[in-house]
Amino acid sequence: MISLTAYITRRLGRSAKDQAINFLAKPFGAASFTEFWQYWNPVWGYYLHYYSYRPLRKHLPRSIAVLLTFFVCGLAHDLPFALLGYAGQPPLFTLTVFFLLIGSLVIVTEKVRFQFAGAPVGFRWIIHGAVLMVCYQMAVYVTAQWAKILCL
Repeated sequence: MISLTAYITRRLGRSAKDQAINFLAKPFGAASFTEFWQYWNPVWGYYLHYYSYRPLRKHLPRSIAVLLTFFVCGLAHDLPFALLGYAGQPPLFTLTVFFLLIGSLVIVTEKVRFQFAGAPVGFRWIIHGAVLMVCYQMAVYVTAQWAKILCL
């Protein structure tokens, strides 16, 4: 296992300037959804890789380990809201659903080898941004339906 500092340097570059620029440029300029998530938030990525994905991968197929790691990521994002009581509302785990959708998309696009390496970088930014927005809106819709069903 490498150190967190070495992991971030490998993902984003050595200097603070390179890291600041690459924090958004590398993920949004990525040629695939898998590559996007390899660069997005290297601190979270480091801990998820070494403490969720790798242990799961020892016992499970890669696609299931990937999906469960995205699930863990979603729970970690939702946990503070759940602990704070969602402003008096029961937790709907919208971000967990969001990350499950994203994880599913990563798995499917890997299986079919979907990439857009030939697309201009600006177009890649649009694709990644649109995918994030659509998946988030889908997660909001799904959890709103749960709330209606559960009469929350």
